[in-house]
This record gives sequence, structure tokens and C-alpha cells, in this order.
Amino acid sequence: MNMEPEIILLGDPVVYRDDLKGFDCVGVVTRSTGSSLQVLWNDEQHPRTEIADRLRIASLDEVDAQCRLIRKD
Repeated sequence: MNMEPEIILLGDPVVYRDDLKGFDCVGVVTRSTGSSLQVLWNDEQHPRTEIADRLRIASLDEVDAQCRLIRKD
């Protein structure tokens, strides 16, 4: 298991961490403000403020599917 935190940059596709249930959309980071990020989620017109620690970078498969895929590893 990778213990280093991911570095999430402006424009990165993101999803919620796998341990957070019920949030399966893919979003795009539109602004970084310290420990929080502005994320534009699927089908929304305005970004929402999210805590960076609750997110991870979306995989290419998730971006293609436009939904979070729970990792089994």
C-alpha cells in the first residue's frame, strides 16, 4: 500500500477515496486553496469545495467510464 499522499493538481480528474461510500462521480479540479479543492463534478455547473484528503486521482478507466471504480488491491 502506498503511504505517500497523492499530489492533486489543477485540471486533474478526481474521485472520492474507495473507503467513502456513495460518491461515484468523477470530477475535475478547478482551483486549489490549501487543504481544500474546488471540484466540478459530473453534470454540475458550479464547482464545490472538497477536502483534499477525501479525494484521489481518478484512473484512466474511471475517466473513460465517468464513474468511480472501487479498487480491489
